[in-house]
Amino acid sequence: MSRTSSLLLLAAVLMVPLLIFLSGCLSSGCSSDKQCKAWQTCNTATRVCTGKPGTCTTDAQCNDTLKSCNADTHYCTFLTNKCREDGDCGAWQLCAVNTNDCRPKAGFCDSDSFCDQTNERCDPAKHVCVPKAGRCRNSFDCMDYQTCDTPSRTCMPLIGRCDLQTDCPGWQACNTTTHYCIVRPGFCQNDLDCGTWQVCDGDLHRCRPGPGSCERDEECSQWELCNSQSHKCEAKRGLCGSSADCATWQVCDASNLRCVSRPGMCSVDSECGPAEMCNPTSHACVTRPGFCKTTADCPYNQRCDNDAGSPTAYKCVNVICTKNSDCPGSSCDPQTQRCRGLG
Repeated sequence: MSRTSSLLLLAAVLMVPLLIFLSGCLSSGCSSDKQCKAWQTCNTATRVCTGKPGTCTTDAQCNDTLKSCNADTHYCTFLTNKCREDGDCGAWQLCAVNTNDCRPKAGFCDSDSFCDQTNERCDPAKHVCVPKAGRCRNSFDCMDYQTCDTPSRTCMPLIGRCDLQTDCPGWQACNTTTHYCIVRPGFCQNDLDCGTWQVCDGDLHRCRPGPGSCERDEECSQWELCNSQSHKCEAKRGLCGSSADCATWQVCDASNLRCVSRPGMCSVDSECGPAEMCNPTSHACVTRPGFCKTTADCPYNQRCDNDAGSPTAYKCVNVICTKNSDCPGSSCDPQTQRCRGLG
């Protein structure tokens, strides 16, 4: 080894203690408890944080087989459920001094084995036996839509409420969010669930046509059809059940269920007198042009010939006469030269 290498090695060896010394000087240590952890105090002489009296860092410092050093608090604490007296246990426990175990007081529990395991469980927060989900001692143990069936200790839905579809009648379904039984599509609870022309069948819980209404032709009389818009039975064309099914100028002939013209009204000329025709607008019989029914229909110097057998029947003829042939259906008065019977 060269002289230079030897000198460098010696310098390195001498630097180690120097660095250690300088490191201690640079680390200021502590000067008060504030600079230490909560479980420590500051030894101002050595400027080192040390454990407060009663604290620990290892289980061995506890000198007790029932205790261990708590890594968070650094105090010796009893092992889980271990004790020497009641005060070492929870408020709901007593110390069994023969085994140094904390045991639940009467009425408390630390496992389901202390409870009626059919209906109860041990609440880990309250350390008391409480009903299992769906089980109960009274209705306060159930949900707000349930009541307690005390013989079976089971929570049951109130009337109209549900947990399952089977809790509702067949015409209802269970809304599992609100826990109400609701009407299934196509069914009804009352008339308000139906159309205005329907009623709710109390047995089948289905909407059916109300009195005077229909849904199918078969629900009407043989001479009627069901109007799908109004849901009313209406007479087939040309047929009637009453005069209300006919035009205002007609009445219903009950013998054949057909509309016929009212007296004095018409639909065809044949329903009028020999000197009349049927007005297609008013459906009234009116005098045909060139014919008359009474003398009032004629000019002042003529009269209406009402002799059905006369060649001039129901026509206006002259009043002045010279012979009987001038007075169809009458005779001529030679003195007044007027047809007799004209006033």
